[in-house]
Amino acid sequence: MKFDWDLIVSSFAQQYGIRLHNEYENISCQEFRQLLSGLNGDTPLGYTVQIRSERNPKKIREMTANEKKIRSEWNQFRAKQKEKNKIYLKTEDISKVFSKMFG
Repeated sequence: MKFDWDLIVSSFAQQYGIRLHNEYENISCQEFRQLLSGLNGDTPLGYTVQIRSERNPKKIREMTANEKKIRSEWNQFRAKQKEKNKIYLKTEDISKVFSKMFG
């Protein structure tokens, strides 16, 4: 969510007229999730998600340089997250081994 926070803020403002910087503390987590999941493709986040999730090779080739940049940045971010998860899991496995050994 940190990665897309600016897109979320601008999308809430555009679609719902909600200024998250002012209203964030007044919105419950459940309501926030519902509003977030209800964002349409005309919002900055919706548009970005459409670009990131495109699987049609022809459409991907036809994307603008900016759209390709959006996809590339997302793929780089996801790769870093996967690597962090692998490191975490390895650390967790080591912790389990030590727990079994010592206690």
